[in-house]
Amino acid sequence: MKRNLISLAVTAALAGAAAFAPAPVFAQGADIQALKDQLAALQAKIEQLEKNQAQTKKTVEETSATAEKTADTVAQRQAALNFTGDLRYRNESFDVQYVDHDRNRDRIRARLNANFRVNDTITGQFAITTGGDDPRSGNQTLDGQNARKAFGLDLAYVTWAPNADWKFTAGKQKYSWQRTASYFFDNDVNPEGLSANYVHGNFFAGAFYDWLAERALAFGSPTGTNTDSIMFGAQVGYKVPISDTVKLTLAASYFDFDGVQGYNPLFGGSSFGNTTTTSAAICSRTLAAGTACLLSDYNVMEVFGDMTASVGGKPLRFFIDYAKNDGAEVNPVAGEKLDTAYSAGLTYGAAGAARGTWELGLIYQKTEKDALFGQLLDSDFGDGNTDTKGFVLRGGYTVARNWTLNATLFMNELSNDVPQTVTVFNEATPAPYDTRNITNVFDRDYKRLQLDLNFRF
Repeated sequence: MKRNLISLAVTAALAGAAAFAPAPVFAQGADIQALKDQLAALQAKIEQLEKNQAQTKKTVEETSATAEKTADTVAQRQAALNFTGDLRYRNESFDVQYVDHDRNRDRIRARLNANFRVNDTITGQFAITTGGDDPRSGNQTLDGQNARKAFGLDLAYVTWAPNADWKFTAGKQKYSWQRTASYFFDNDVNPEGLSANYVHGNFFAGAFYDWLAERALAFGSPTGTNTDSIMFGAQVGYKVPISDTVKLTLAASYFDFDGVQGYNPLFGGSSFGNTTTTSAAICSRTLAAGTACLLSDYNVMEVFGDMTASVGGKPLRFFIDYAKNDGAEVNPVAGEKLDTAYSAGLTYGAAGAARGTWELGLIYQKTEKDALFGQLLDSDFGDGNTDTKGFVLRGGYTVARNWTLNATLFMNELSNDVPQTVTVFNEATPAPYDTRNITNVFDRDYKRLQLDLNFRF
């Protein structure tokens, strides 16, 4: 249509020029032919422009379709499973006071994580690990005449993050509260339940609960209980940007353990140092007579300061961690409440994925008998029990990409406030099972050296 209008306008102009021009007829004919040639050239250009415009439109449409397809492909790839994991080989030796022979063993730990992304707001993870049912360890000792080693479900959770500030997680998950490098919590424990986290700028907060034991009253039974053991908790904190290279994190946490006093939510039947009793007045009627239960309740308040800085081009970290259990009862042996734990440590450097990186650290910790809930306590420090104190010296060096050597030396003392009774061999007689008991053992020396080869992928 546009081309026809242009042609009509040009023809009219030619006709007008022919009517009023004084030039000879021959000259007029030549001019008209020249104008016609120009018109033909103009029409050809218009056709080419229209053709180019159509091609450009087609190209734009194809590019848009390709971009959409690429976006879909990227989203699909992000939504697909990707796998990470690690393998650790450990040599571990023990030197414990009053033990006849030092112990040495080799152990392995293998973990495989399947990470998934459903869309921009929903992610999650499944993971398996060696170690069987033990919630505080994925290690398997090289033993049993080359027997196959057990795997167990380590993680199974989904996270919904509706925006940049909020995150909600359900399932068997990683710790949802921030921690220091202390040994208040074992790194292998993965709480089971729900959590909500909020982060805005330098402020962060979270709330969570962890199922410890589920109990149901049997139908038609006159005895029993439906009291479950659950940990409720919350944390608030703030990251103080002191300078470009120095940052201080301050946080306060509260852990309320419900349904633990008078019950035995104890893995393997061990309280891991927490005070127990067999008193029928305290223990639940669901427990058989003479079965030990926890004497105290556990309402633990924790506060910490964790500072990071850059010194000599390497990271420096210093922390102080303090906890107190307001639910502790008076220990019948010590005659007082043993309700306090504290830890402090310094780490310099970081043994990361890159070859040649290294780190050194020193930590001191003291945990009174009922200060922390023993089921969550680190399983290495003080033989995995409360009522312990001492130092930990550790270091690491990355010998090749993703291959790291670590060494950790625990120099601890056991039974600081409540004495142990230790059974030892009677060296006076050669009988193989002739033993004697040493009572009132305080501050028993406990040394543990771990040499690790870690591979991550």
